[in-house]
Amino acid sequence: MKEDFLHLLWQQQLHTRQNARLTDGASLTILKTGYRNSNSGPDFEQAKIVIDQLEWVGSVEIHVRASEWYDHNHQADPAYQSVILHVVWEKDAEAFRLDGTVVPTLELKDKIPLEVLLRYRELMNPAPKSIACESFLHSVPAIRMTGMQERVLTERLERKAREILKRWLLNGKDWQETFYQTLAHTLGLKINAEPMLMLAQSIPVRIFASLGWNDERIFSLLLGQAGFLNEDNQGESHTALRSEYLFLAHKHQLESHPLAWKKFRIRPGSFPIHRVLILASMIQKLPDWFRILTENHTEPSNFFVPGPLSISPVLDGFLHEVNPFKGTISWSPFLKDSLVINFLAPFLTAIGLEKENPDYIEKAMDWLSAVRSEPNSVTRMWISFGIECETAATSQALNELYTGYCLSRRCMECSLGSYFLGRGS
Repeated sequence: MKEDFLHLLWQQQLHTRQNARLTDGASLTILKTGYRNSNSGPDFEQAKIVIDQLEWVGSVEIHVRASEWYDHNHQADPAYQSVILHVVWEKDAEAFRLDGTVVPTLELKDKIPLEVLLRYRELMNPAPKSIACESFLHSVPAIRMTGMQERVLTERLERKAREILKRWLLNGKDWQETFYQTLAHTLGLKINAEPMLMLAQSIPVRIFASLGWNDERIFSLLLGQAGFLNEDNQGESHTALRSEYLFLAHKHQLESHPLAWKKFRIRPGSFPIHRVLILASMIQKLPDWFRILTENHTEPSNFFVPGPLSISPVLDGFLHEVNPFKGTISWSPFLKDSLVINFLAPFLTAIGLEKENPDYIEKAMDWLSAVRSEPNSVTRMWISFGIECETAATSQALNELYTGYCLSRRCMECSLGSYFLGRGS
């Protein structure tokens, strides 16, 4: 028995309520279960009950065993003086408030319908399944599934946004610097995210601005700091970029440290040098990108120029000198979608959280709804269960639902699990 199950039983009133009585024999009528408290203090606040015809308003505390009241030292905590009801699975002790008065106790172990207990056991059954609710997922109303998807999508965006806001604080609340570093981190994918972030942190945006956003100098700085302009390659363009890098690194007193690039078992488009080249090609537009991001009627397509990116002859020569490139850097559909999903939408959410403006968060969700879903093992699993997954908003939500709830069996906190438990009760 787990406490989160008892929270759900109380919140949805899945226990037997007819002729309900407390452990001391007093009659109990529940008028209002109260609001779930996510902070410190009692589990539910502003509950309203009637005990032997006397109405009480206050807090409700829930435990598996009543003695946990003392394990958590509630008897000495003024915050629990307002508790009007102690809801437990088993009463093995009397609970007393700080002022010495007894807390009325509702014991649930003999008040739960058998079908609810059987459904709970099915959800908690450790038998191998893709997800605990697989067998009844088809019966969940579409509106409940949609509501849960919207909830976990918001959770996913806000979780990613909070990481961006931590970086923003470290950058002295500089949005442009944070934008640039987060872009680099995203382009690195999971496998090279940290080296890409370290690369961006080693060259502040102000240096690019002081160079007039010159593309050739931007490329030489990033490629050199990344360790990709070594003396082994004697190509004309390679040598020119290396000379430019050494001059600029000395001028701006840049510290260069070896970066732990991972290069094995990844596709050519994800090679570190390829991702650094893409980052360099985007920095020229950095001031425009951040401005466009915060405009009212921006669409994701405003960020991406069709076809190959325009570069100087020296850079074009460099691409021909370095394998596995064939002379162009362009926006692949995968790269565009990946940046919207993993960079632009979370960054918009971060701005919205900081400015306390929900319009930015709604805009982020709209952008995800305009991007196709990303195929992976998780989305394929949901599709096999009959769940449609056509947009990135849905695929991101389903990924979060699976990783954040299904894997850790947080069924009691999921509206799908709570629907299953309460069905027909």
